[in-house]
Amino acid sequence: MKTRVILTVDVEPSIAGAYDNPAANAPLIHEPVWGEVAGRSEALGFMIRTLRRHGLEATFFVETVHAAYFSAEPMGRYAGALAAAGQDVQLHLHPTWRNFRNGRLRNGDAVSDHCSRIDGELLVRLMGEGADRIESWTGRRPTCMRTGNFSTGRSVFTAMRAAGLRYASNICTAVQMPTEADLAFLGGVYEIEGVVELPVTCFTDQGPVGRGRPRPLQITACSFVETRAMLNQLHAAGGAVAVIVTHPFEFLKRDDCRFANMRPNRLVQSRFEQLCAFLAENADRFQTERLEAAAAALKPPSAPPALVGSAMQSMVRAAQNLINDRLL
Repeated sequence: MKTRVILTVDVEPSIAGAYDNPAANAPLIHEPVWGEVAGRSEALGFMIRTLRRHGLEATFFVETVHAAYFSAEPMGRYAGALAAAGQDVQLHLHPTWRNFRNGRLRNGDAVSDHCSRIDGELLVRLMGEGADRIESWTGRRPTCMRTGNFSTGRSVFTAMRAAGLRYASNICTAVQMPTEADLAFLGGVYEIEGVVELPVTCFTDQGPVGRGRPRPLQITACSFVETRAMLNQLHAAGGAVAVIVTHPFEFLKRDDCRFANMRPNRLVQSRFEQLCAFLAENADRFQTERLEAAAAALKPPSAPPALVGSAMQSMVRAAQNLINDRLL
């Protein structure tokens, strides 16, 4: 049996210090999303090129509430580029962008960035508006969603169902615990309030810093050797699905939140390149596909096998990250 692998990417602008100093720091969209360096995109464009080279599809969760600041046009161009490249575009929500109106930070009570804390009717409306926007950008209405910050709970899934969204990847317990403890899944497939959920795959870290804690299969969080080991471990144990997460801005290095001195993050780019090559070369064991296709085919509930990392691999990863952050 093949293990289904879903590469997921959260595509979003950056507040970039606007809350701390709105007069001096405007939010940014092109830098954290496209990341152009010396005339070439080293973020989203790099990912599109790499996926195309290896014949793979990924699911890109594209944020939509930010149009309260930027308008819909800039992200529409990037969503259109993804669709033109044959990639999957689905819905991503960061309600914090409701704190802006007509390109300015508005006065009044701040809106939480946690979907699990948003009023149900408002959340349904944000989902509907976001789905309309994705459809206007790509010509295809989304069926899947991921909440910003992995902030979720049963109320979020109830709102999704009301908004006509059928599939989700809202849970990543290594990043954010759901509001209900019984939703703290480490992977697998589940039906929650009528929505099929595929959580980000997490494993138990054995490193000196994160020992015993869950660590997500995330491009920045794991070395390629760790990710490969966890995928092999999952497949050997009969695991049905792996969900991997990343963001375009992770493929960039910069000096501050304003993306000063922006340059490629060669370590992260290399990890993604190696992962895509591995998946393409091992198509007899791993089926890389869109989240929508996997969620429609898999039968919930399906708990994942327990995945345990290697202490040695975690130490090598920590050394890689230290050298990359401090010296390269």
